[in-house]
Amino acid sequence: MISPQVSVITLAHNRRENVAELLCSLRRQSYEPFEVILIDNNSDDGTASMVKEDFPEVNLIELEDNLGTVAYNHGLICAKGKYLAIIDDDGLPGDENWIQQIVECFDGNPLLGVVCCNVRMRDTGLIAHDSPQFIPERRVSGGYPAVAFNGTGAGLRAEALSEVGFFNQGYFMMYLELHLCTRLLDAGWEVRHFPAIEVWHSRPSGSSYPAMSFFGLRNYYWYVWEFYPCPMAILETLHEISSRLKLVIRGELPLRSLINASFSAIREGSHIIRSRKPVSSEVLAYLRSVRHWGNQHGLAAKHRQYSSRNT
Repeated sequence: MISPQVSVITLAHNRRENVAELLCSLRRQSYEPFEVILIDNNSDDGTASMVKEDFPEVNLIELEDNLGTVAYNHGLICAKGKYLAIIDDDGLPGDENWIQQIVECFDGNPLLGVVCCNVRMRDTGLIAHDSPQFIPERRVSGGYPAVAFNGTGAGLRAEALSEVGFFNQGYFMMYLELHLCTRLLDAGWEVRHFPAIEVWHSRPSGSSYPAMSFFGLRNYYWYVWEFYPCPMAILETLHEISSRLKLVIRGELPLRSLINASFSAIREGSHIIRSRKPVSSEVLAYLRSVRHWGNQHGLAAKHRQYSSRNT
């Protein structure tokens, strides 16, 4: 039997050395056949030139502007694979069988739309704070119930994306993964987390808390307004405002950041209101239930030392 084609898609912006390390790591993957697509988000550090010279096998897409995470759509559109593996430019596969592991998950469950990977910080060996949350229930079809993947590394089924579409064009970055997975869940696809399938994140630990950024603060409003039924959307918005004000009072969130993001959400969010598509009550209950769980349940080692031999 011929193995299914896989497309590995990565997005780069001014991380030339990280990109070179990632592409070298992908060359050591055991699975075949697979193609590599790299979208260069208007880097000015020579990333594109390096890829052309040192990695001619890579399908390079050069953009004239930095489109943020949404730029992944340029790779998703032209991908030939039945299964898609996305991995950020500062991510690395956990081992040489990373692609093979993702393929086996999809082959074992025809309803599986997303393979969520465990994200581990390279500098500490610890599971990242933003590694996917999941419910550690008894496994039925492989993996554990989750609501969203982390873009550091994950698997997507091309058939599922052809049904619900790609990343939301208006978000730029932050909450894009949750937005996509919510649509997949509402369409009947499964989003499951596989703790044994890991990716390494090369950014320094503690350097990024996306939910506290401008796009994180703004986009969560948009997410709620689009997918929550009207009464629940109002309640969740008020709850979010209250939670953020508490952060301001404690000095953990600048008041100016909260004001800017909130006004931007209102000023630029009319298109969200017009295109509202509330999800089913079952999906909403599922989303809310998973939110109460963390991402560490003893199913993956709390600490694992990074070694280049593993990637």
